[in-house]
Amino acid sequence: MSETNVNAASRAARELPSDLQQVGVVAKYDIMKYLRSRRLLGMLIIEAIVLIAITALLATSNNPKTADGVVGQYAGFATILIVIGATLFGGDAIVSEYQGRTGYLLFPNPIKKVSIIVGKFISSVAAMVLILAIYYAIALVAGLVMGNGFSTLGLASLGLAILYGISALAVAFLISSFMKGTAGSLILTFALFFFVLDIISSIMGSLGGIKPWFLVNFAGTSLSYVTTDPYPVDTIQSLDIGAGQSMTFYYFYPDVGLSIAVMAVYAVVALVLAYLIFRRREMSA
Repeated sequence: MSETNVNAASRAARELPSDLQQVGVVAKYDIMKYLRSRRLLGMLIIEAIVLIAITALLATSNNPKTADGVVGQYAGFATILIVIGATLFGGDAIVSEYQGRTGYLLFPNPIKKVSIIVGKFISSVAAMVLILAIYYAIALVAGLVMGNGFSTLGLASLGLAILYGISALAVAFLISSFMKGTAGSLILTFALFFFVLDIISSIMGSLGGIKPWFLVNFAGTSLSYVTTDPYPVDTIQSLDIGAGQSMTFYYFYPDVGLSIAVMAVYAVVALVLAYLIFRRREMSA
């Protein structure tokens, strides 16, 4: 009987952790990496600066305030924090294993690549949610103090911000899966959301008259507009430029329901593509 127990214990000790346990281990050590590299600390410092600046401006303003209006002022800057967070937490999540050669230690182990990418994604989402939760907690408190009420629309904005953060991180993972260097991956992620997509949506929308509902950055702006009551509607404005000619400007606003669907599709498709590329990618000399 004792020999049987010893053999059973020996077999149990040799058993590999489950895929779910491996995901947890990867997520744990990726969070520790954020702490060691001080990226999370840096993100918190940036967030604190933004919060202090917005709060000071609102506190010194004599304009009448409502809870939704106060939270809306904070929500207007949330998209910038999400872009920075996606860059820091997802921009080099995969490519760093190749450039830093840490893949030589990680990949030969009996762990599936799907467990690696899911664990990394969970840790990045956790960091993003932490940043947004702190940000909106301060915004809601400010709404209570300066707006004399609780903003339920602020909670809706928080939900949309988290979804936009997840979709932005998924796109960042996709970029990181095929880039060769961490610097290029970080720059491309930041530039894509901060410049490229904004320019495309502006040209298509304001000048072209085509509502860019299918762009993730346009869908993400719904987190700011949702705090406005009533919700803004699309408008067209013609400006007389002289000589009997005029220029037409289009002002489009994202539909909340459609934006949720667009951001969800971006998150799923980008993450699946990132995994497929990551699964086929090998370490190079």
